[in-house]
Amino acid sequence: MTDALALFDADLAPAAAAIVEPVTPPAPRPGRGDPPDGPLLLAVDGNALVHRAFHAYGGTTGGARYGFFALLSVVCDQVSYDGLVIGFDCRAHSRRRARFGAYKAQRPDKHEQLEAALDELPGIASAMGVHVVVSAGWEADDVVASAAAAAETAGWRCVIASPDRDVLGLISARTSVLQITGGDKPIRRVTAAGFRRRYRITPSQYLQLAALRGDSSDNLLGIPGIGAKKAAALLRLYATVNEAVADPMGCRSVLGPELGQALIDDVRGDASVFRRNIELMELQRDLDIALERARRDANPDEILAVLRTHRMTGLHARMCAALCPRDQAAPPVGDADAPPDRS
Repeated sequence: MTDALALFDADLAPAAAAIVEPVTPPAPRPGRGDPPDGPLLLAVDGNALVHRAFHAYGGTTGGARYGFFALLSVVCDQVSYDGLVIGFDCRAHSRRRARFGAYKAQRPDKHEQLEAALDELPGIASAMGVHVVVSAGWEADDVVASAAAAAETAGWRCVIASPDRDVLGLISARTSVLQITGGDKPIRRVTAAGFRRRYRITPSQYLQLAALRGDSSDNLLGIPGIGAKKAAALLRLYATVNEAVADPMGCRSVLGPELGQALIDDVRGDASVFRRNIELMELQRDLDIALERARRDANPDEILAVLRTHRMTGLHARMCAALCPRDQAAPPVGDADAPPDRS
């Protein structure tokens, strides 16, 4: 297991130059603790971290548990944040599956040890002092979307940490995304300017691009023949798909006669694939997020007690640096860096 830890840290350690430039907060106002443009909220897709940790640490519950907090410490190291929210999927039921039975239906059953990790990790993180949110029927993406909306409404800034492309539509002047990916840059920050350079549309149009393209990972087919490039070409000329459909000649000119007409027929039809995708892909943004509970105030002793319970004391310094107030140093820990168990 120590080899797995070395490989994991080599890919994800904050010292790796290829990861991302740290998000440096502006200098605080004299006599005030918050930066001039408001405190910063870090909103993390917890399910994504659990899945990545499970596969990186040998496919065991103990490995997922240890890897989750190791990766969380790396994510936290990217941002000088004031508040932290971790969202997890509701495990009891899915509102989207209730609307559309085929939603994610193609995915194989999860390994039983991954299921166990997904069951236990929200409680463990909460016991460490993290503000964990699970909202009935909704997914982790809906939690981070609501967290971003709550932050912007309250005058905060927000950084979302997630590998899911759907959150790109949440990017704004006050919200950016840390994409958790693979390859040379396992964590990459995407801002509004970076998004526009990549897609040449605005973040607010991304949902429509995704609805046209579809999302095979969620078992949502798009409009046949329309991929990301053609969807972006259409949205560069029209603010919305409805505006494009309202101009049939222009729509057919951009997409071609047959494909343009197919889109027009779909949007105007009773069983529109585009409208169905919009309904299922649109993230919920009004879930209850208590920003004051997200404030960075974890206690080193409480963190150590939780880590001892799960044989992870070697993570104590890293978790204190990630979760505790910046002026609160972790006390020394005498225990050896115990590897995760294989239970």
